[in-house]
Amino acid sequence: MKQRLLWLDALRGFAIVLMIVFHFCYDLRYFGWVDWNVPNGDKWWQFRYVIITIFSFTIGVSLSLAHGAQFKRQAFLKRFIQLIAGAFVVTVMSLFLFPNSWIYFGILHFIAAGSVISAPFIKYPKIALGLGLLILISYNLSLINSDMPFGWIGLAPWDAEDYVPLFPWLSAILIGVAVGGLLPVRQFDIPQSKVINLFAFMGGHGLIIYLIHQPLLFGGLILVQMI
Repeated sequence: MKQRLLWLDALRGFAIVLMIVFHFCYDLRYFGWVDWNVPNGDKWWQFRYVIITIFSFTIGVSLSLAHGAQFKRQAFLKRFIQLIAGAFVVTVMSLFLFPNSWIYFGILHFIAAGSVISAPFIKYPKIALGLGLLILISYNLSLINSDMPFGWIGLAPWDAEDYVPLFPWLSAILIGVAVGGLLPVRQFDIPQSKVINLFAFMGGHGLIIYLIHQPLLFGGLILVQMI
């Protein structure tokens, strides 16, 4: 994108704040300090779904705005490599922390795969919208499910510490691509404020924040536990 949109970065930053809160609550349960059923208990899985939906939607809008006029292969590949590298770090860390429930397809893996799948539809936002809605409807009719395609090779999502399936979340990326391509989103923005600017800053540095926030939370809680 030649010019970043404040509302888009702020929305992504808001999702990052929610993610940090969610993971902090998860870590409290992991250390045995609370008995909250994070992430699968009532209200907690809905909370997680809101976070994933916002992330996925903003990824789609960003793809459309960044590559709508002309697909920038080099910029796309650079971002894809960054995502793959980040996903690899997450997987390796999870193998040490959760050897029996290591992360093979978390949010970064999903964003990388979803970006590649959605990229061909940037020039065809109406098709992106139709396909996104088709995935959503098919999922709700149980024609497709969140096990696909990993269940076919024996990787069960419930065995992973974190799992963000292609279905139904690919629909949110595609709908974001459609919104970016069909609506004049560049013509609208939100006024600046300290809170909005903070969210936008976090949204503009989402990858690095994602990679460092859990080590910092874990390290801080370990330190508190030692004290």
